[in-house]
Amino acid sequence: MSHLSRTLPIKRAAHVYLVREGQLLLVEERMDDGSIFYGLPGGKAQAGETLAAAAVRQVLVETGLTVTDLMFVSLLEGELLTGTRNECYATFARFTAEFHGELDPTDPEVVGVKWVPFEMVEALVRYGPPPEVEERNPLIWLPTQDFLRGKIRSYYSI
Repeated sequence: MSHLSRTLPIKRAAHVYLVREGQLLLVEERMDDGSIFYGLPGGKAQAGETLAAAAVRQVLVETGLTVTDLMFVSLLEGELLTGTRNECYATFARFTAEFHGELDPTDPEVVGVKWVPFEMVEALVRYGPPPEVEERNPLIWLPTQDFLRGKIRSYYSI
């Protein structure tokens, strides 16, 4: 019996926990279905780009802030969205950083940027349909839940 082999696309992304006085900076993005998604600033790495460089670039376009002194917090990796059209092998890094500048997003998908008290962050996260959307997968939010509770782990396997 031969084993079926498959090649999964690799998705590399990096997001940054920007913290000010017990608040976490979240971006509001409009999803394809018209709903609003609250997420961490950051996003996909481009070909040949390090995860740290992707974090700096994406935070700038999504928030207008310049981040410096990136510090690694956690890595989340594994197969994501298996059996859907967005199936991939995910490598997602989370950092914290110093930041400066004014909130001024230039990413057309970002409809807002807001500081949210730690205790209110999880209430803004929407899980569930459509299932092929990674941002609504509860596993993606485990590192953030732990970060907000001060229980930081460096590695998460999906």
